[in-house]
Amino acid sequence: MAERNDDLLSYDKVLSVATMKYKINGNGAANSSLANYKRLRLGDIAFEGHTSKKFRYGRFVLNDVGDGIMSPRFSALRPIQYLPINFWKYYIHYEPIMGKILVNSTKAGTMMNELVVPEFLNNSIFVPCEEEQERIGEVFNSIDHLITLHQRKCENFKNTMLPKLFFKQNQGLFKDVR
Repeated sequence: MAERNDDLLSYDKVLSVATMKYKINGNGAANSSLANYKRLRLGDIAFEGHTSKKFRYGRFVLNDVGDGIMSPRFSALRPIQYLPINFWKYYIHYEPIMGKILVNSTKAGTMMNELVVPEFLNNSIFVPCEEEQERIGEVFNSIDHLITLHQRKCENFKNTMLPKLFFKQNQGLFKDVR
């Protein structure tokens, strides 16, 4: 059974399962429903059942931002031993492995797929030893940071340099034909 929000964490601790970020303004639910929300702790994994081209049966999302609460309509799993977060947040998205498990442990719901937790827990997957998980996770995390850095540089270039370049090059190229 999932941990309930018994100590009533407030709406500033509502986590978006899709992005695994805090939703500053909550999600519009009534204050009286906060006690029914599920507690999601650092390292817990939520199942987001919306399907996409990349995730045909839904996907798992690892909470790497901190303690929070989420809607009771999502399933949550808590590791029973230490798991290297930087490895698992990527590995749980690896469709060649997780897709095979999810095809047998999800069912179609009204708006999204639902995780059948007992079915899921009957599966096993191959993983590297903990030391290798740590190293692989560090590499993935470094790559993510590099991508973010270069995306910011690209956005900065587009916002500052491109307008200047095009403004100078386009002067005098057109005239009014009225």
